[in-house]
Amino acid sequence: MKIKNIHILALAGLISSCALNEPEVNIQDDNFPFRLEIDEEGADLADAEDYGIEIAFADYIGDLPAQPITLSYELTGEGDYAGAAIDEILYVYEEDDCEFEREIAFTANTITIPVDEDMGTVPEEFEIVVLMNESGDDANEDSQFSLSITQIESADEVLFSTVNTFEYEILDNDLAGEWLLEIGSQEELEAFQEVFGPISSDLAELTFADISGEVKFEFEFEEVKIEVELNEEEEVSKCKIGEIETEMENLIVEIEAEYDAEDGELEMEESYFTEDGEELDFIIEAEYELGTAEDATLTFTLVIDEDHYEEGDELFAGSQSFTLIRD
Repeated sequence: MKIKNIHILALAGLISSCALNEPEVNIQDDNFPFRLEIDEEGADLADAEDYGIEIAFADYIGDLPAQPITLSYELTGEGDYAGAAIDEILYVYEEDDCEFEREIAFTANTITIPVDEDMGTVPEEFEIVVLMNESGDDANEDSQFSLSITQIESADEVLFSTVNTFEYEILDNDLAGEWLLEIGSQEELEAFQEVFGPISSDLAELTFADISGEVKFEFEFEEVKIEVELNEEEEVSKCKIGEIETEMENLIVEIEAEYDAEDGELEMEESYFTEDGEELDFIIEAEYELGTAEDATLTFTLVIDEDHYEEGDELFAGSQSFTLIRD
């Protein structure tokens, strides 16, 4: 064993010595292929009329292609989505803090990604909007559709990811959709802060006078957003059809997390930043109960810092309940 270790150390020293004397190595990346990726899956409520599917270039070196790219695709649907079809394909061009939404041409089986006249390249990402439920009525729970990219044609080295199909199903978990929580006093705010304050320093610093009293819970596909609306407003400039319009909007304190909700159990998981700027992971555990009307009671029992968790060091442990009304 000793002899082997000596040999290894000698070899390591030789490699290190050579590395110091070697000139800088430049990677030849001129022919490195570009790669397009598609969202793998998604879901929305049964009454959703359309859904946007994102296709984007993965990490790349240098400028994007400056010649058009043609994608062939197949779109199939089942149940109430049997007639699913592409409604429009859009990408965004930004200039002087103004966003210009531009369309991409398509046929029944091809999509032509253009070279934008202002960017000089194809767009980095775009969204395919599929219309699958024009009536807006609740679709049958078995309804679904899929979009597959079957071929790519380009004068440049452009590949499509090995995952080439997007699958859509109806989001049917108990908490899916938007819910509102009304906070009507400092005591109610402090109860809310007891649970969520440890993972949001912005929330922890608020007083009842700072907030409008409306908190929105939005359970989307795999992600939940919690938005606390503030009384303070800010001037927001938005670009519509190339013209900038300025309006006042309430500031929002937002918490986002991945979630799983099933059989009365809710778990949320994501990362957060401490006051020192350290990024840590949190886990929130709760129970939920649906009411007889359009309401639900969430009872939070545990919030932990997953990176430094030991029994007794919980960020929150107990029982704190909130009643949400479906929006």
